[in-house]
Amino acid sequence: MSKKFFSLIYGDQIHTAPETKVIPADSFSVLQDASQVLELIKQDAEKYRMQVVKESEQLKEHAEKEGYEEGFKKWAEHLVNLEKEIEKVHQELQQLVIPVALKAAKKIVGKEIELSEDVIVDIVASNLKAVAQHKKVTIFVNKKDLDVLDKNKPRLRDLFESLESLSIRPRDDVASGGCIIETEIGIINAQLEHRWRVLEKAFEGLVKTSPEPEKGS
Repeated sequence: MSKKFFSLIYGDQIHTAPETKVIPADSFSVLQDASQVLELIKQDAEKYRMQVVKESEQLKEHAEKEGYEEGFKKWAEHLVNLEKEIEKVHQELQQLVIPVALKAAKKIVGKEIELSEDVIVDIVASNLKAVAQHKKVTIFVNKKDLDVLDKNKPRLRDLFESLESLSIRPRDDVASGGCIIETEIGIINAQLEHRWRVLEKAFEGLVKTSPEPEKGS
């Protein structure tokens, strides 16, 4: 054999010239002929091939994992953006629908008042329930509603537990369909326009408390 010895990738019996090492005499004596060296080379090459295959599979799995995680990350980001967009549209619809709904409700109530004189009785009765324990009550209404309320005064009195006096009076600044209730403790403004304003503020507060979509979404 030449003094320029070769090396195996895995075996340590034979070393390369660049490493400036020599084959130990006791190890070299084991190699009876060139075929044995060739066999060692084949075995070493097979080990190397198997290691390359193993490392390649690991790299592939790592790449697939990274690709999956990247895809999942993008999907999650897309889902978050979609939810923000839905919430944004929901808020915009609220801001559009609420005024329209209130306007429609006003028309419906106004029409009901025009078509049925009993509606004002129901409105007053509904508001009197809040002062059912009071003893002295005065109801101010539009003069157009005075007659029908006087006719239904017994029904209104029945709502109280221990009423001492109940009077119904006309008042110019009270619109038809509404009333102002005065008791010994306080006043209830039950005019329709006032109730609409309260309702509008309640809806506005509901919209404002809804979570706003983040900027840049």
